[in-house]
Amino acid sequence: MKHYRRTLTCLTPLLVVATLGLGGCGGGSTIAQPEPLTELPSPNYQMQVLWHSNGGVGAGKYVSGFEPAVANNTVFVANRDGEVVAFNLSNGDRLWHVETDERLISGPSVVAGTLMVGTRNGEVLALSAADGSQKWAADLASEVIAAPAGTADIAVARTVDGHVAALDMASGDRLWTIEGSVPNLTMRGTASPVIQDGVVYIGMDSGKLQALDLQTGEQQWEQTVAYPEGRSELDRIVDIDADPLIDNNTLYAVSAGDSLVSMSLTTGQIRWKHKLASENNLAVDMNTVYATDEDSVVQAVSRNGGSARWQQDTMKYRKLSAPAVLDNHVLVGDYEGYLHWLSTDDGSIAGRGRPFGEAIRAQPVVVGGDEAIVLGADGEVAAVRFGRSGG
Repeated sequence: MKHYRRTLTCLTPLLVVATLGLGGCGGGSTIAQPEPLTELPSPNYQMQVLWHSNGGVGAGKYVSGFEPAVANNTVFVANRDGEVVAFNLSNGDRLWHVETDERLISGPSVVAGTLMVGTRNGEVLALSAADGSQKWAADLASEVIAAPAGTADIAVARTVDGHVAALDMASGDRLWTIEGSVPNLTMRGTASPVIQDGVVYIGMDSGKLQALDLQTGEQQWEQTVAYPEGRSELDRIVDIDADPLIDNNTLYAVSAGDSLVSMSLTTGQIRWKHKLASENNLAVDMNTVYATDEDSVVQAVSRNGGSARWQQDTMKYRKLSAPAVLDNHVLVGDYEGYLHWLSTDDGSIAGRGRPFGEAIRAQPVVVGGDEAIVLGADGEVAAVRFGRSGG
């Protein structure tokens, strides 16, 4: 049975209704109890908090696309009250703070000195990374609940109603728009666009992944990652809410419809498929793809053929974040603010720490090879490192 713990969106011809659980969409839901944490008798690694700062009110209980962004020795965060804050990466000192007077819901992303955030009112705001001053605002069709992406010349944003829009990075003027269909029932989340070598890769609620020409929006290829199956609309959910992950000439994508795939970046041809349902971003190293599935089981899948390497299920239903890979380990956060440090060899938990007492939903951002920036749901932000115990 699937346990839908995140927000669902019911689409009707005249109304979009966001609900917690399944009330309002019809039907019931199964609430699974999180696994209690067991004490690690002799952890091999201890967490060190390098610095800890406050970035505002965060996302709170809302599903959002807030995530930390790092560039030029600076950490940027945004929150639902419309604040955007910049911190010194080295020590956590606040560099600047602005209030946009908008209801933000995603971002920031940072490209060539420009920050981009999405709003609940369907706008993309572009701010200066140097001081937070606004460069432009672009009005789109509906909420921008995943961080926009961009190059020095073009920004691309996905809206909750299935549209993909390209904007001039200098002015915010609309360059092109692609309209996509959205199923009657979807998870309330969208994938951020990923841009590489003049191509935009975007996951859709239909379970398809598209490759679009960055300059024109023309479709280069489309591939189905997961097909709707089952009798009920719940069973037929196949959203791709995780960002496509590109490594060399391979693209990895995962769907809520029980499908993790490896495909050719240039043609979209599927090389292998592994049964795994997730809405969280993926992570990779030289040999393995890492995912936290819909039940918060951390899974490691071989990049060579898609076979399972290991599973870590002792944190089941703890609403784990997407994984990050650093220093030969996998890092995930949970709903109580714990960070778990897993061995890439077998998934065993080598260490654990709690930088603050609020949920960690955003994927940790790896910096410097052995550090990570973590963002809490209520706005706390910290830089952490794990080191060998007694070392």
